Amino acid sequence: MSSRTLLLIEDDLILGESLVQRFEIEGVQVNWVRRLAEAQALIEHRLWGAVVSDVRLPDGLATHWFAQLPAAQRQLPWYFLTGYGSVNDAVSALHAGAREYLTKPFDIEKLVEMVLGSLASTTRPTQAVLGISPAMRQVEEVARKLAKQKTSVLLMGESGVGKEVVAQLIHGLDPRSKKGEFIPVNCAAVPDSMMEAEFFGYEKGAFTGAHRTHKGFVERAHGGTLFLDEVGDLPAHMQAKFLRVLQERSFFRLGSEKTTHSDFRIIAATNRDLYADMLAGTFREDLFYRLAVIRIEIPPLRDRPEDIRWLTELILQQITAEQGIPIAMSEMFMRDLMGRNWRGNVRELRAFLEQAVVLSNEGVLDVSASPQAVEPEHGEPEVSVVGHEVPTSLQTMVEEVERRHIRAMLLRSQGNMGSAAALLGISRKTLWEKMRKLGVSKEEAGA
Repeated sequence: MSSRTLLLIEDDLILGESLVQRFEIEGVQVNWVRRLAEAQALIEHRLWGAVVSDVRLPDGLATHWFAQLPAAQRQLPWYFLTGYGSVNDAVSALHAGAREYLTKPFDIEKLVEMVLGSLASTTRPTQAVLGISPAMRQVEEVARKLAKQKTSVLLMGESGVGKEVVAQLIHGLDPRSKKGEFIPVNCAAVPDSMMEAEFFGYEKGAFTGAHRTHKGFVERAHGGTLFLDEVGDLPAHMQAKFLRVLQERSFFRLGSEKTTHSDFRIIAATNRDLYADMLAGTFREDLFYRLAVIRIEIPPLRDRPEDIRWLTELILQQITAEQGIPIAMSEMFMRDLMGRNWRGNVRELRAFLEQAVVLSNEGVLDVSASPQAVEPEHGEPEVSVVGHEVPTSLQTMVEEVERRHIRAMLLRSQGNMGSAAALLGISRKTLWEKMRKLGVSKEEAGA
């Protein structure tokens, strides 16, 4: 079954026909049933990209049925449609793992946007390891090619973008990696006075405190990969010594006159402009070209918004496995994530999600679980989403957050509708319709 297939459970004939027609316009194949019994037969024997279901059906509550399904089926993107009287049932479904619920009457276009976003994330190639954005797919393709060779690699990018993850992927795909370890070294964290001892090892009695023979990073990487993170922080004397190791694949432990050989792959990483450091004379030219046979630039997370949802789902799966508790995420929470700058990149995203899980209400992530509230634009008063003092309806609150987020994306894209729509993950047509509905103008947003 294609992941572009939607299971629709709705007993209202008019609404059901409208949803089928609307999703088919988007190229989604819809299987429409009107009873839970029919849905039970389909959910057990087919794979679905997403499920949209009314809460109250002729033969029972869909939310109760959903809560009893196996975990694998509840991990699908589920969207519930509910009347006012069954909101509590829909909230319970969120606790059980549903993606979101909409209260009737609801905006069909909003439902379509959310479901299409889920279908896009489930159609990613199953072998994707680094991300689903074109940039990260290209990085992964290059990494897979490099794994078959012994070429030195220099990974460049901001802190937190995942340079070590790329290095581990190359190592893991290397046919020789079964013979050796992946040895990560943060060059900035090793004291200058201990660098030679830590990199090359030492013999027992080589200096005061050397009570036993110690293998250094280079020796431990034999048959595997030596990963030098923040390689630009290597001091000048270590740059010269390490260059010789790369050329000869041999070195001396401190206190030894015996040559030690080590055959390893070298992968270096930096968040600095190492080429500029070379031109400035602070990094050796010969070592730079020895390390940077192949250079890979890893873009920051803000330049690849397609990866935010993919990474979020992956990280939450890891947290679920570690803590043993189910975690549900509302679409409002995801929209909050999509609107942030993530200056700390994937590392910041992971820390943010870990905090959100701690602050969440029984594992349900919504905007109130965010460690920081959404920043207001243009001095507008911030809409509170915590507690019981919100003097407005849920629909009004959702519209206010959407209005503010659209303005923020228009500002970021300097009024370019195409760019703003891409950041929001919607089409230009949908963006225009939302701006008209919410009363947002490009001039008002400062575009």
